[in-house]
Amino acid sequence: MLAGEEEAWNRLEQRDPYDVAENAVAEYWEDDDVLVVPVFGQAYLVNVAEREIREIGVHEFHLEDKTHFNLLVPLYLAACGPQEPGGRLVAPRSLQGGAAFFKGPHELPEEVIAHHFASTPDRFLDVGVKLGGTRTDGGDAAVVIPAFPKLPVTVLLWLGDMEFPARTQMLLDDTAPAQLNIDALWALLMMTAATMIQVAGPGH
Repeated sequence: MLAGEEEAWNRLEQRDPYDVAENAVAEYWEDDDVLVVPVFGQAYLVNVAEREIREIGVHEFHLEDKTHFNLLVPLYLAACGPQEPGGRLVAPRSLQGGAAFFKGPHELPEEVIAHHFASTPDRFLDVGVKLGGTRTDGGDAAVVIPAFPKLPVTVLLWLGDMEFPARTQMLLDDTAPAQLNIDALWALLMMTAATMIQVAGPGH
């Protein structure tokens, strides 16, 4: 277990599970002493005492990006506050400290998404919906993906042509920094991109 994961579990262990469930838009099953939280629209059972996360119900896909997932699930539950997403979108680089942070080893995965879906906007939209998202306006295609209930990620795709390459932009609700710090938001965007590409499958 990474140090960040252990710290997140320690923080979560100290919180009242009913408050956690209310703030995170999750469920607390008192009889089993577990939390249930949706990630990309799919339910995961979180046993805080055992520090265990597992799928429940029927899952359409299985997340491969476990490094970010194992950190973000307890961190989201431990850190999530009462703020509700208001629908005002911001670019990650425009966040406080974002211009300096989101470069080099913390570059956003927008180019990777653009390359993967450059000529398949319908597939891009289908993947977004499969991840629990909804289509929205913007670019040549756009989706809002609920990575966590209070941390939606909006992804806009512009198709390339003879003059310009395809490009994407990832946007967050302006309440996102109230839920997670900037490095955790980077991990959230990386997990979202990796999952989109995984669900799309090879050849897209």
